[in-house]
Amino acid sequence: MPDKPQRRLAAIFVLDVSGFSRMMAEDEAGTLNQVLAQQQNLIAPAVRAHQGRIVKLMGDGVLAVFPSVISAVEAAAQIQAGAARGRHLKLRIGINLGEVIIAQGDVYGDDVNIAARLEALAPVGGVALSAAAYGQVRNRIPYKFEDLGLHEVKNLPEPVQAYALGEELTSLPSLSQAAAQARIQRTAQAKPSQTRSWRPVLTAAAACAVLAAAGGGWWLAGLPGLPRSQQDRPPPSAETAQLPPLIAVLPFTAAAGPPELAQALSGEVIRSLSAAPGLAVVAPDSSLAAAGLPPERAAQLLGAQYLVSGHLPGDPLQGIRLRIHGASGQAGLPARRQAGLPELVSAAAADILSYFGQPVPAAPAVRVPDQAMMQLLVARSKLAEGRNGAAGLALQQALLLDPSLAEAQVLQAGLELDFLTGPLASLPQRAARAAERLEGAPETAGTLRVRAVAAQFDGRPAAALDLAGKLAQAYPNDADGHLLRAWLLHLAGEGPAAEAAYATALRLNPVPPPLYHNLRAAMLFSAGQEDAAMASALQALEQEPQAQLAQAVHCAGLAGAGRFKEAGGTCAGLQAAGLTLDEAAGAFAFSAEGARQRLRSSLSLAGLPGRP
Repeated sequence: MPDKPQRRLAAIFVLDVSGFSRMMAEDEAGTLNQVLAQQQNLIAPAVRAHQGRIVKLMGDGVLAVFPSVISAVEAAAQIQAGAARGRHLKLRIGINLGEVIIAQGDVYGDDVNIAARLEALAPVGGVALSAAAYGQVRNRIPYKFEDLGLHEVKNLPEPVQAYALGEELTSLPSLSQAAAQARIQRTAQAKPSQTRSWRPVLTAAAACAVLAAAGGGWWLAGLPGLPRSQQDRPPPSAETAQLPPLIAVLPFTAAAGPPELAQALSGEVIRSLSAAPGLAVVAPDSSLAAAGLPPERAAQLLGAQYLVSGHLPGDPLQGIRLRIHGASGQAGLPARRQAGLPELVSAAAADILSYFGQPVPAAPAVRVPDQAMMQLLVARSKLAEGRNGAAGLALQQALLLDPSLAEAQVLQAGLELDFLTGPLASLPQRAARAAERLEGAPETAGTLRVRAVAAQFDGRPAAALDLAGKLAQAYPNDADGHLLRAWLLHLAGEGPAAEAAYATALRLNPVPPPLYHNLRAAMLFSAGQEDAAMASALQALEQEPQAQLAQAVHCAGLAGAGRFKEAGGTCAGLQAAGLTLDEAAGAFAFSAEGARQRLRSSLSLAGLPGRP
């Protein structure tokens, strides 16, 4: 029996690609690939992160609904900022507030047509709102909308008033954060003795804008017939008996205060589980990609056997209430009050380890100050936004507060290395400087990764592989460590072992960021699989157009296939940057001479200067 149609008030969101018809006429296949990549990697995650639901994809367009106009506008801001930052296709967005009819998974009604008309009126890179939607955000956005006047809409007797915001939208601060901060301030005024000491931490958390508010555990309360005891733990299935169970710690939620703090803490819990040998834990990147999904879809997306959600029921130091959902049911773990943020993270990780029968490591002897940890969380968020300068400032603050904070030192070294968007010409030198930054630092997953990269570029591949092997042993859940080991093994010509390591990295990070495609392109090229290497390079460039290593692989692959005109166009950016054949060869660090020579010959054919 078909679903009964339902009427619901919703914020209706329509997105379209500017100039789509012209681009299709010029390059049909390339344009379609860009559209699909942008929908998958930018638009869909942003919609989910703001509690929206994509109703349907219409060629180059997207129709979505949101529970509020605020959520829809924040999603629009995130999407337009990502499109501008990544040099993606240019977009227009229209938002209307009105009643929709929901039937058989689709939405209907005059208000949907109004949203589509508003999209056509929106400036490129911006958004257009109806009067009803504008009324919900008026005086809450620090920019002035342009009044576009009245416009006719087909089949409607009355014209529609429209308001537009252009490229300012990409720097829009979080409106929900502003509301949260107001609530915190009111609470602090009412109960100063209980909240005054915590307000600076919550204020710092509000800066973590990239970790957009999304439901991570709302669905658990509504699942009937699930056990709430820890005694009935489901056994591993026959299919996963040979591997540790895969666990996804979804972004935490909070009853009060900025949701970004709760979600940032979930990422720290995941990282603190990286050394657990009897478990496999989904990486933070992929965990965020599943935020807001129903449990079945989240488990399917991540390939996880268990899902962990967390909720902060009050002041963060009151603890995190955990729920663990598996094939045979659900168990609840109570919140436990803690002395500070590091203890909060450690306690949540210990509860997860204990539930799965894993040993709990001893607490560190030296305590990290809460303010130092908050600056670390801010730095992570800025790095995810591509704002390296702001991340560097936050790391400086963290290290002023705690000079021994190893994770802050690792992130500083990562900024120095900049493996993804840094110029190829100086990659070996940057790797050496990154390792120098970590001299004397404790041996963590991050320090081992940086030292292994530096050893490879220093001409010590055996030492690099030893460090990568040590990393895999000590931190079996560090997805980036397995990726690094796969890259090093491919460079050394050990293809089967490299593929096994890469499979492990993808199991832990099933929604991989652009760095994975970037290094995968280099791996496949070293193995002589130029077509597959070019495909991975294109995936990396669709997500991050500044990835020079992927540019070089794509250029070399085209030239090797005799497509010299296309290769010349792809290599133009590398040539403009002054890259030479020697510099390119040094950046790839191939141990196998045959792979190095193929790279040099192909790049020379594409026009890169130097002796092949």
